[in-house]
Amino acid sequence: MEQCDALTTAAHGRAVGPGDEALAVDVGGTALKIGLVDRRGVITDGLTAPTPGNGAGVEDRIVGLVAAAVEEFRHRRGSSAVAAVSMVVPGIVDEARGRAVHSANLGWRDVAFAEKVRERTGLQTTMSHDVRAAGLAEFSDAEAAHNAVMITIGTGIAAALRIDGRSYSSGGYAGEVGFLEVRVDTPEGPFAGPLENIASTRAIAEAYTRRTGRAVHGSADVLARIGEGDRVAAQVWDEALEAMHQACHQIVTLLAPEAIILGGGLSEETSIGAAISERLASTLTFHRNPALSRARLGSAAGLIGAAMLTRHDPSVHVCTEPPQRARHGERGPESA
Repeated sequence: MEQCDALTTAAHGRAVGPGDEALAVDVGGTALKIGLVDRRGVITDGLTAPTPGNGAGVEDRIVGLVAAAVEEFRHRRGSSAVAAVSMVVPGIVDEARGRAVHSANLGWRDVAFAEKVRERTGLQTTMSHDVRAAGLAEFSDAEAAHNAVMITIGTGIAAALRIDGRSYSSGGYAGEVGFLEVRVDTPEGPFAGPLENIASTRAIAEAYTRRTGRAVHGSADVLARIGEGDRVAAQVWDEALEAMHQACHQIVTLLAPEAIILGGGLSEETSIGAAISERLASTLTFHRNPALSRARLGSAAGLIGAAMLTRHDPSVHVCTEPPQRARHGERGPESA
């Protein structure tokens, strides 16, 4: 693991509330970010490491990195430096049981991460979904829309849902927008399949490499080549935009959010929000046209959300129970 001062800078000195010193862990598709949350609730120190590759034992390697970070911070700051851990991971996550149900990109199924970290470190551990945690951080703004969706576009694509002022998870299965079906014409023929297979950072890089035979390190390289007049790069990017537009149209039709917040690596590199807004304006009719914006907290949103969860049980932030039937004359969640 490496020292990462950029994490503390990206967290903007934001305080998440007083409490014991704790570890906030954000497991991403490519990088694992770990921040030390001090007694004021500020992330004051950070470590990062590549996320272990998809395969057998990936979950145990991740737990090993978390345990090593606990020891590292205790070595630096004393044996009582870390009193608890909050961990957020991608895929389908059941907060109430502390289990990662499934991750398509990292290849695990039904992993008791909270229990594994507790056994390895002896520390109270909670866990949540990485994008829901990022949404919790973004939605905590007092001016946040009452109904909003945050979409993170990275190695995979997922969303945090805020419905009538509460985050919604449906037992961990809600928000998997990367698997919405889209249809886009491409030079290779019509694409029909999951959104993240054409619009994720991974898919953009893979499409460019496949069509040109020239390997790129990621979507940032593809976008940089657009400015150099590369027609294939521009084409791949236009296809990703069209796919995102179609997915957002489906989200607007179903949930009618007042706002859509775009986060993740791709949102930081481009003016994707303005491009999708323009396309939505041409296809939406009676729908509520949402305000599209870039995530305010950038790449630190997931880590800040994890820090918030060191102060609060993640299950209290999500609506997981079946909605009660509304009394006559009242709007219930089923009619939202």
